[in-house]
Amino acid sequence: MRRICFSLVLGVVAILLTRAQDRPEVLIVGTMHDVPKIVKHSYKPLLRIAKRYKPDAIYVERQRPDDSLSLANYESKWFLPAGDSLRQHFNEDCQRFDRLMQTSVSGMSHEDYAYLRDYFIVNRDKANWHYYRYLARHGLKGSRKPTRNENGDLTAKLAIAMDMNRVYAMDHQHEAQLYTKLWRACVIESRKDGQIRLLTKHNKKSYNRAILPAIFGRLGKHTNRTKTILSYEVSNRFTFRETPCEPCEAAGAVWDRRNAGMAKNIGEQMTELGHAKAVVIVGAGHVLGIKEALEAEFPGIKVRTLQDL
Repeated sequence: MRRICFSLVLGVVAILLTRAQDRPEVLIVGTMHDVPKIVKHSYKPLLRIAKRYKPDAIYVERQRPDDSLSLANYESKWFLPAGDSLRQHFNEDCQRFDRLMQTSVSGMSHEDYAYLRDYFIVNRDKANWHYYRYLARHGLKGSRKPTRNENGDLTAKLAIAMDMNRVYAMDHQHEAQLYTKLWRACVIESRKDGQIRLLTKHNKKSYNRAILPAIFGRLGKHTNRTKTILSYEVSNRFTFRETPCEPCEAAGAVWDRRNAGMAKNIGEQMTELGHAKAVVIVGAGHVLGIKEALEAEFPGIKVRTLQDL
């Protein structure tokens, strides 16, 4: 009887371990967006970590091509008009596109990169337009000089290393204009009552904390520390104030909804496309908000940050 019970326990443990291994997983990597020349190599450590993770998908902070509201709110100045202009004389070949999307990026030619660059801007996919513009300019070896932003130094180089033919957009900018309006109102009110000094003091303290890590080539890892991310949230969610302020609190709520929207875009695409191991590349101030929203709405997805590795 004991042998039977022990066998049953082993069987249950084996099933649980198998399920845990089959559980899709996300690693959220926080970025600095653009970095100055003096710390131009800051993305190298993050790229090494992401390569070791070996993702089968990369999600980036860009608007999905089917999200017309986010595109209108965020990409209407030049990206959408540029694509609309090119569409007038672009020879779209659906068969060629389908064939290329079945081909690894290492199996494509320079002409293929240029075609897909134009295809994606015409079809309003800025994430993949960035990727193929980089490939058309630099090829599989990549840029010899750092581009000093995550699009080239992290996203493109990681996608090339994984031989991926596309990346996935996940941003959510449905309330971009409202956030800007509330941000301005919050700053005005904080100047009136003098509490803007708290934000200035907080930002200066955050900047000073980043100096030594930047000097010693650890800015990327410093940016992904939980303490650092929480300091970004103070600025992005306007929680620096000592007393309540309606526009500041409303702006914070918009920020939270944006994080929830990004998490929804990630979770739905991972489920639909069957991605098992994805890297999310996003501004560091969003990391914890996306993590919390993903874990709440998609409990079947394991969510990790660099602090968990």
